[in-house]
Amino acid sequence: MLCAMSAAAVPSPACALGPRVIVPAYFAPHVRPGLWERVCDARLRCVVLNVASGPGTAPDPVFARARDRIAARRGTVAAYVDVSYGRRDAGLVLADLKRYRRWYGVTDVFFDQVPAGVDGLAYMHRVTGKARDAGAGLVVFNHGTYPDPAYLALADVLVTFEGPVTAYPSAEPPAWTLLSDPGRFCHLVYGCRPEDLEVVTALARRRNTGVLYITDRAGANPYDGLPSYFERLVGG
Repeated sequence: MLCAMSAAAVPSPACALGPRVIVPAYFAPHVRPGLWERVCDARLRCVVLNVASGPGTAPDPVFARARDRIAARRGTVAAYVDVSYGRRDAGLVLADLKRYRRWYGVTDVFFDQVPAGVDGLAYMHRVTGKARDAGAGLVVFNHGTYPDPAYLALADVLVTFEGPVTAYPSAEPPAWTLLSDPGRFCHLVYGCRPEDLEVVTALARRRNTGVLYITDRAGANPYDGLPSYFERLVGG
Protein backbone atom coordinates (compact mmCIF):
# COMPACT_ATOMS: atom_id res chain seq x y z
CA MET A 1 0.00 0.00 0.00
CA LEU A 2 1.19 3.52 -0.72
CA CYS A 3 1.69 5.25 2.59
CA ALA A 4 -0.10 8.61 2.89
CA MET A 5 -0.63 8.86 -0.85
CA SER A 6 -3.75 9.29 -2.89
CA ALA A 7 -4.48 10.39 -6.42
CA ALA A 8 -5.64 13.75 -5.05
CA ALA A 9 -2.29 14.27 -3.32
CA VAL A 10 -0.31 14.06 -6.55
CA PRO A 11 -0.29 17.16 -8.77
CA SER A 12 -1.55 16.69 -12.30
CA PRO A 13 1.31 16.06 -14.73
CA ALA A 14 2.17 18.85 -17.12
CA CYS A 15 2.44 16.39 -19.99
CA ALA A 16 -0.48 14.15 -20.94
CA LEU A 17 1.69 11.66 -22.77
CA GLY A 18 2.06 8.24 -21.20
CA PRO A 19 5.46 6.96 -20.06
CA ARG A 20 7.75 4.81 -22.13
CA VAL A 21 8.17 1.36 -20.65
CA ILE A 22 11.28 -0.79 -20.15
CA VAL A 23 10.43 -4.45 -19.56
CA PRO A 24 12.93 -6.52 -17.54
CA ALA A 25 11.88 -9.80 -19.17
CA TYR A 26 13.55 -12.15 -16.71
CA PHE A 27 11.49 -15.17 -17.74
CA ALA A 28 12.24 -17.83 -20.32
CA PRO A 29 10.38 -17.83 -23.66
CA HIS A 30 9.90 -21.60 -23.58
CA VAL A 31 8.35 -21.39 -20.10
CA ARG A 32 6.11 -18.38 -20.74
CA PRO A 33 5.79 -17.98 -24.51
CA GLY A 34 2.58 -16.00 -24.21
CA LEU A 35 4.32 -13.29 -22.21
CA TRP A 36 7.02 -12.92 -24.84
CA GLU A 37 4.33 -12.47 -27.45
CA ARG A 38 2.90 -9.59 -25.41
CA VAL A 39 6.24 -7.77 -25.24
CA CYS A 40 6.55 -7.77 -29.04
CA ASP A 41 5.43 -4.14 -29.00
CA ALA A 42 7.17 -1.23 -30.69
CA ARG A 43 5.75 1.18 -28.10
CA LEU A 44 8.11 -0.22 -25.46
CA ARG A 45 11.37 1.64 -24.84
CA CYS A 46 13.07 -1.75 -24.77
CA VAL A 47 12.77 -5.35 -23.65
CA VAL A 48 15.72 -6.56 -21.56
CA LEU A 49 16.97 -9.97 -22.71
CA ASN A 50 18.41 -11.92 -19.79
CA VAL A 51 19.28 -15.51 -20.69
CA ALA A 52 21.07 -16.56 -17.49
CA SER A 53 22.09 -13.43 -15.58
CA GLY A 54 23.84 -12.63 -18.85
CA PRO A 55 24.11 -14.31 -22.27
CA GLY A 56 24.64 -17.82 -20.89
CA THR A 57 27.42 -20.20 -21.85
CA ALA A 58 26.08 -21.25 -25.26
CA PRO A 59 23.58 -19.89 -27.80
CA ASP A 60 19.95 -20.62 -26.93
CA PRO A 61 17.77 -20.81 -30.05
CA VAL A 62 14.59 -20.19 -28.04
CA PHE A 63 15.86 -16.82 -26.86
CA ALA A 64 17.17 -16.07 -30.35
CA ARG A 65 13.73 -16.64 -31.85
CA ALA A 66 12.12 -14.48 -29.17
CA ARG A 67 14.52 -11.67 -29.99
CA ASP A 68 13.79 -12.05 -33.70
CA ARG A 69 10.04 -11.78 -33.13
CA ILE A 70 10.47 -8.52 -31.23
CA ALA A 71 12.78 -7.12 -33.90
CA ALA A 72 10.33 -8.12 -36.65
CA ARG A 73 7.73 -5.89 -34.99
CA ARG A 74 10.19 -2.99 -34.75
CA GLY A 75 10.79 -3.48 -31.04
CA THR A 76 14.06 -2.82 -29.23
CA VAL A 77 15.95 -5.51 -27.32
CA ALA A 78 18.71 -4.70 -24.83
CA ALA A 79 21.26 -7.17 -23.47
CA TYR A 80 21.33 -7.71 -19.71
CA VAL A 81 24.90 -7.31 -18.45
CA ASP A 82 25.80 -7.22 -14.75
CA VAL A 83 28.78 -5.05 -13.79
CA SER A 84 28.55 -5.72 -10.02
CA TYR A 85 28.94 -2.04 -9.11
CA GLY A 86 32.18 -1.80 -11.07
CA ARG A 87 33.81 -4.75 -9.30
CA ARG A 88 33.38 -7.24 -12.13
CA ASP A 89 36.37 -7.69 -14.41
CA ALA A 90 35.84 -5.46 -17.43
CA GLY A 91 37.07 -8.21 -19.72
CA LEU A 92 34.19 -10.44 -18.62
CA VAL A 93 31.72 -7.62 -19.26
CA LEU A 94 33.08 -7.12 -22.76
CA ALA A 95 32.91 -10.88 -23.37
CA ASP A 96 29.22 -10.82 -22.42
CA LEU A 97 28.59 -7.99 -24.87
CA LYS A 98 30.33 -9.94 -27.62
CA ARG A 99 28.27 -13.07 -26.95
CA TYR A 100 25.03 -11.14 -27.10
CA ARG A 101 26.06 -9.70 -30.46
CA ARG A 102 27.21 -13.02 -31.93
CA TRP A 103 24.49 -15.28 -30.54
CA TYR A 104 21.45 -13.01 -30.49
CA GLY A 105 22.23 -10.04 -32.71
CA VAL A 106 21.73 -7.66 -29.77
CA THR A 107 23.92 -4.56 -29.54
CA ASP A 108 21.87 -2.33 -27.21
CA VAL A 109 22.61 -2.91 -23.54
CA PHE A 110 21.08 -2.72 -20.07
CA PHE A 111 23.92 -2.56 -17.55
CA ASP A 112 22.76 -3.77 -14.13
CA GLN A 113 24.19 -2.98 -10.69
CA VAL A 114 25.94 0.11 -11.97
CA PRO A 115 27.98 2.16 -9.48
CA ALA A 116 26.60 5.56 -8.51
CA GLY A 117 29.68 7.38 -7.22
CA VAL A 118 32.34 9.28 -9.13
CA ASP A 119 34.83 6.47 -8.50
CA GLY A 120 32.89 4.25 -10.92
CA LEU A 121 32.86 6.67 -13.82
CA ALA A 122 36.11 5.52 -15.45
CA TYR A 123 35.01 1.87 -15.40
CA MET A 124 31.61 2.67 -16.93
CA HIS A 125 33.21 4.99 -19.48
CA ARG A 126 35.38 2.10 -20.68
CA VAL A 127 32.69 -0.57 -21.01
CA THR A 128 30.13 1.84 -22.43
CA GLY A 129 32.62 3.09 -24.99
CA LYS A 130 33.21 -0.48 -26.17
CA ALA A 131 29.47 -1.07 -26.39
CA ARG A 132 29.01 2.10 -28.43
CA ASP A 133 31.88 1.16 -30.73
CA ALA A 134 30.15 -2.19 -31.37
CA GLY A 135 26.91 -0.50 -32.38
CA ALA A 136 24.90 0.17 -29.22
CA GLY A 137 22.29 2.81 -29.94
CA LEU A 138 20.65 2.48 -26.52
CA VAL A 139 22.58 2.18 -23.26
CA VAL A 140 20.73 1.94 -19.95
CA PHE A 141 22.45 2.16 -16.55
CA ASN A 142 20.58 0.60 -13.63
CA HIS A 143 21.93 2.38 -10.57
CA GLY A 144 18.76 1.77 -8.58
CA THR A 145 19.38 5.12 -6.89
CA TYR A 146 20.27 8.66 -7.90
CA PRO A 147 23.90 8.68 -9.13
CA ASP A 148 26.43 11.40 -9.67
CA PRO A 149 25.11 13.57 -12.52
CA ALA A 150 28.23 12.88 -14.60
CA TYR A 151 26.75 9.48 -15.51
CA LEU A 152 24.19 11.26 -17.64
CA ALA A 153 26.94 11.92 -20.20
CA LEU A 154 27.58 8.18 -20.64
CA ALA A 155 24.15 6.53 -20.85
CA ASP A 156 20.90 7.25 -22.65
CA VAL A 157 18.72 6.24 -19.69
CA LEU A 158 19.56 6.12 -15.99
CA VAL A 159 17.48 3.93 -13.67
CA THR A 160 17.42 6.14 -10.58
CA PHE A 161 14.97 4.12 -8.48
CA GLU A 162 14.44 0.39 -8.12
CA GLY A 163 12.49 -0.91 -5.19
CA PRO A 164 9.14 -1.65 -3.57
CA VAL A 165 6.25 0.74 -3.91
CA THR A 166 6.33 1.36 -0.15
CA ALA A 167 9.73 3.06 -0.55
CA TYR A 168 8.69 5.15 -3.53
CA PRO A 169 6.98 8.13 -1.85
CA SER A 170 10.15 9.07 0.06
CA ALA A 171 12.52 8.72 -2.92
CA GLU A 172 12.74 12.43 -3.65
CA PRO A 173 14.90 13.37 -6.67
CA PRO A 174 17.89 15.71 -6.54
CA ALA A 175 17.45 19.06 -8.25
CA TRP A 176 19.68 18.24 -11.24
CA THR A 177 17.31 15.52 -12.43
CA LEU A 178 14.48 18.03 -12.81
CA LEU A 179 16.42 20.01 -15.42
CA SER A 180 16.96 17.20 -17.94
CA ASP A 181 14.81 15.39 -20.49
CA PRO A 182 12.44 13.06 -18.58
CA GLY A 183 13.20 10.36 -21.15
CA ARG A 184 16.66 10.07 -19.61
CA PHE A 185 15.33 8.70 -16.31
CA CYS A 186 13.64 5.41 -15.44
CA HIS A 187 12.04 4.05 -12.27
CA LEU A 188 11.43 0.34 -11.60
CA VAL A 189 8.70 -0.07 -8.98
CA TYR A 190 7.41 -3.44 -7.78
CA GLY A 191 4.65 -4.58 -5.44
CA CYS A 192 2.28 -1.88 -6.74
CA ARG A 193 -1.41 -2.75 -6.47
CA PRO A 194 -3.58 -2.15 -9.55
CA GLU A 195 -5.49 0.62 -7.77
CA ASP A 196 -2.22 2.50 -7.14
CA LEU A 197 -0.88 2.38 -10.70
CA GLU A 198 -2.08 5.83 -11.76
CA VAL A 199 -0.86 7.38 -8.50
CA VAL A 200 2.64 6.00 -8.97
CA THR A 201 2.70 7.00 -12.64
CA ALA A 202 1.67 10.55 -11.76
CA LEU A 203 4.32 10.78 -9.06
CA ALA A 204 6.97 9.59 -11.51
CA ARG A 205 5.93 12.34 -13.92
CA ARG A 206 6.13 14.92 -11.16
CA ARG A 207 9.67 13.70 -10.56
CA ASN A 208 10.51 14.25 -14.24
CA THR A 209 10.77 10.53 -14.98
CA GLY A 210 9.54 9.51 -18.41
CA VAL A 211 10.49 5.82 -18.51
CA LEU A 212 8.93 3.29 -16.14
CA TYR A 213 8.31 -0.29 -15.25
CA ILE A 214 5.68 -0.83 -12.57
CA THR A 215 4.47 -4.25 -11.51
CA ASP A 216 2.23 -5.81 -8.90
CA ARG A 217 4.61 -8.75 -8.71
CA ALA A 218 6.98 -8.95 -5.74
CA GLY A 219 9.26 -11.44 -4.02
CA ALA A 220 12.81 -12.49 -4.85
CA ASN A 221 12.30 -11.85 -8.58
CA PRO A 222 9.45 -9.45 -9.31
CA TYR A 223 10.42 -9.58 -12.99
CA ASP A 224 9.67 -13.27 -13.60
CA GLY A 225 6.38 -12.34 -15.25
CA LEU A 226 4.37 -9.33 -16.40
CA PRO A 227 2.13 -7.18 -14.21
CA SER A 228 -1.59 -7.92 -14.24
CA TYR A 229 -2.13 -4.41 -15.64
CA PHE A 230 0.54 -4.59 -18.37
CA GLU A 231 -1.74 -3.22 -21.10
CA ARG A 232 -2.73 -0.25 -18.92
CA LEU A 233 0.93 0.46 -18.20
CA VAL A 234 1.97 0.38 -21.84
CA GLY A 235 -1.05 2.34 -22.99
CA GLY A 236 -0.22 5.13 -20.59
